[in-house]
Amino acid sequence: MDILTSIPVQVSGPESISCVLNNVKGRIARRAYESFVERGSVHGHELDDWLNAERELIIKPVPVVRAHGADIFVEMLLPEIDLPNLTVHVAPSQLVISSDPDEDGLQLCQMIDLPCEISLDGVDAEQLHHMLHVTAAVAQSQPELA
Repeated sequence: MDILTSIPVQVSGPESISCVLNNVKGRIARRAYESFVERGSVHGHELDDWLNAERELIIKPVPVVRAHGADIFVEMLLPEIDLPNLTVHVAPSQLVISSDPDEDGLQLCQMIDLPCEISLDGVDAEQLHHMLHVTAAVAQSQPELA
């Protein structure tokens, strides 16, 4: 009989999102430039270089987002590789799920737009086998000012 064990996943606030996205953009830009140089520095293939670099370096699993009652649930099938420092970065209407690059340079980075604002301190994330489960409490509506 197998025992199923879930692994808590780190949750960070919105201040970490720009740093993560800038690091990912920098890695892609460096790899795209390497492709440009390898091709003999011939101009006109910038978009191809960028998209190829993104495919080589970034894993973007497709999330399933659903709202039920006062919560939003996000599920994502993760690749069957070690994802160092898997983290859910939380903003009021977005999640960014990322990892550090693995030994082959692969890194998970996926931005998810949510259907409504969530409470930043009401987010829980766990990994069970190769499935990421995120639960977020919907933000309480603010009273209208008179």
